Amino acid sequence: MDKLTDLESLTKEFIFAIKLVKNTDKSGEPSSKEIQRATIIFIDDTMLYVTEHLKKGYWYDWVSKDGKSLFHHDPESTAQNFYHRDLYSIVRGIVTFHLLIGENHE
Repeated sequence: MDKLTDLESLTKEFIFAIKLVKNTDKSGEPSSKEIQRATIIFIDDTMLYVTEHLKKGYWYDWVSKDGKSLFHHDPESTAQNFYHRDLYSIVRGIVTFHLLIGENHE
């Protein structure tokens, strides 16, 4: 991973879909120089837990309001993930295929 995602720019671009961004992931620890941690809360109250590590890769967990896993990726994941390799594309996919089309994941 070359650089951490600019959360401020991401939030501005998807302001219509993002309710809140917290500076911690599901571990509860804050970000550091090498590790970015965030929780993105969407307008439908689903959450995307983000951990981006400059040296080790990235972990993304999208969960429903009641905590059910909707999507998971980590560096050891065996699932094919050709197009969603960065936070921007993950958020764009959630916004496009979930929020705009209106899938219900309660």
